[in-house]
Amino acid sequence: MTTDIGEIPLINTANVMLATLKAAAARDATPGDCIERLMRQLVQVHENAEAARGEIEDRVATALQELAAAGLIEALDGGRFRITPRGRRVLEEHPMGVDETILAEFREFRDSVKKLDLPLPEIGEAAAAAPLAPKAYLDGYGAYLARRPVTENPHPADMNEHGAWDAGWFEALDEAIESGAGAAEESAQKGGSGGV
Repeated sequence: MTTDIGEIPLINTANVMLATLKAAAARDATPGDCIERLMRQLVQVHENAEAARGEIEDRVATALQELAAAGLIEALDGGRFRITPRGRRVLEEHPMGVDETILAEFREFRDSVKKLDLPLPEIGEAAAAAPLAPKAYLDGYGAYLARRPVTENPHPADMNEHGAWDAGWFEALDEAIESGAGAAEESAQKGGSGGV
């Protein structure tokens, strides 16, 4: 994010989603709760929180849509939302931040991206606007079919291809489970990675 005071690293996708999940984990929350949590973080590091309010509001709105699409939060009456058991698990497994590469592990999120005809999720803020590499996605899909565990992802974790490969692998796993062919193989294929 850029303001008149420069880039504010606290307002990145991973931190906004993490703050949103933490707000929902504490109690039934509203978008305003998430915004205020992020504003307090900015004040604590001596950033101009008010200058960033509009950007924070936009990012929280996006985070809410994406977290709901992945099944990590669920809507309640009165504009409130709460964390789901899946959301609690993700929060425990990723205490330093959550972004679209983590959400891409869930079929519901991938399906929502496909419905909107958007590129597959990117890796973090550093990826700018580059979509995930389709070849890596297909390689990951093929790796599952070849019975290779997800831990054999050949791409560095900070590269778009890493997330694409994982998304392809999990897509193939989901399809195998739905068809009944992969249910017995699921834990063996994951190689004990703790994946979803």
